[in-house]
Amino acid sequence: MQHATQVELLKRTLALVEKGQSDCAPAPSALPVSAYLDETRYRRERDEILRREPVLVARSSEIAAGHFLTRDLLAPLLLTRDEQGCLRGFLNVCKHRGTQLVGDASGKNRVFVCPYHAWAYNPDGQLRGIPHGYGFEGIDRACLNLTEVPVAERFGAVWARLSPGPALDMDAFFGPQIVADFESFAIDDHVIFDPQDIRRPVNWKLTIDTFLENYHVQKAHQATIDAMFWPNLGLFERFGRHIRNYYVKRNLKEILDQPERDWDLRRHGNLVYFLWPNTLVLVEPDHIDFSSVFPDGPLATRVLGHTLLSEEPASDKARRYFEKNNTILYAALEEDFEMAKRVQNGIQAGASDRLWHGRFEPALKWFHDNLDVALDDRQVITLP
Repeated sequence: MQHATQVELLKRTLALVEKGQSDCAPAPSALPVSAYLDETRYRRERDEILRREPVLVARSSEIAAGHFLTRDLLAPLLLTRDEQGCLRGFLNVCKHRGTQLVGDASGKNRVFVCPYHAWAYNPDGQLRGIPHGYGFEGIDRACLNLTEVPVAERFGAVWARLSPGPALDMDAFFGPQIVADFESFAIDDHVIFDPQDIRRPVNWKLTIDTFLENYHVQKAHQATIDAMFWPNLGLFERFGRHIRNYYVKRNLKEILDQPERDWDLRRHGNLVYFLWPNTLVLVEPDHIDFSSVFPDGPLATRVLGHTLLSEEPASDKARRYFEKNNTILYAALEEDFEMAKRVQNGIQAGASDRLWHGRFEPALKWFHDNLDVALDDRQVITLP
C-alpha cells in the first residue's frame, strides 16, 4: 500500500483510539433470519451472483504452459494454458450426454476423451472426434464444442465466470483503489503455502460475516487472537461492492515514537478485504491469506484457502514460523465456524425473525445490501 495511504489510515485510527470508539455507520440495521435459511434465496445467490460474477479459482502459477487444471466449484471447470501461455476456461462437461469430461485434477494438455462414450476434445475446447459419428449427422458440430467461460488473470490469480458471458475486465471490476492496493502488495510472483479445503455445516454468508466485524474478537477469540487486537476498533470502507477493513492491534501507539516515514500499517493491524462476491483477503505483516467462500448447499459452506509468501521458506525454522502463524489463523477460523454453527442452530429455532448489526458493524450491512441489490430483493432494514 502506498505510504501516504498508510499514514492517512493510521492517523484516522489514532483519532478513533483517542475518541474511544470504532468507525461507525449512522444507525444500526437488521437482517431477517430468512436470509440464511430460505432455500430459494440460496439458489438465487448461487445462480444469479456466484455463477455470474468473477470468482477466484486458482493461482496463475498452478497452470504452467501446456498444462490443464480442473476445479469442481459451483460448476465443473476446466482451465487450459497453451504453449504460448494463453489461458482458456471451459465447463468441464461433454456436450453429448453431460458427463464430466476430465477427472484428473491437473496434468499436461492432451486430447480429452469422455469416459462415457469417448467423444474427444482438443485443449482449445474444439470437438475432435465422435465414435460412430454417422449417428449424429445433421447436427452443427460448432454447437458440440466445449462451453467456454471467460477467464482473466490479475494479481497472480485466475478469475473466472462460472457460466458463459462477455470477457472479464478485472481492473474495471475491482476499481482504482483496490487495484492500487493490490498492485502495491506485488503478489504476482508470490508462492502458495499451506492450501486448505474446508467444509462446514453453516450457510456461506455466516462464514463471510465473521470476517467483516471485529466486535466478536474479544469474547469468541480469547484463546487465539484477542490478545493481539484493540477491542472492537476498526476502520471500515467500501469501494463499489468491495470492502476494506482495518483491525487495529494493541501495539498501535508505538508509532507515536516514530517518524511518519517509518510508519507501517501492516505492523500495527490487519487489513481485511472482501472482494465481491466471495473472496476474503487477510493482509498480515509478512504474508497474505486468501479465502474464497462457496455455498456447499443451503446450510453448508466450503472455504478454499491459501497463504501467499514472497518466496519459499528458506529453512526449517522459516517454515515452522509460517506453519505456526497458520495454526493460529485456522484455529481462529474454527472458533468462527463454531459460533456460526451456534447462530445457525439459534435462528432455526425461531427465537427471532431478525438479526441486528450495530453501528460499528457497517461492513455486514454493506455485504448484505450488495446481495439485495444484485438480486433486487430488499432484506436489510436500516433504522431511522
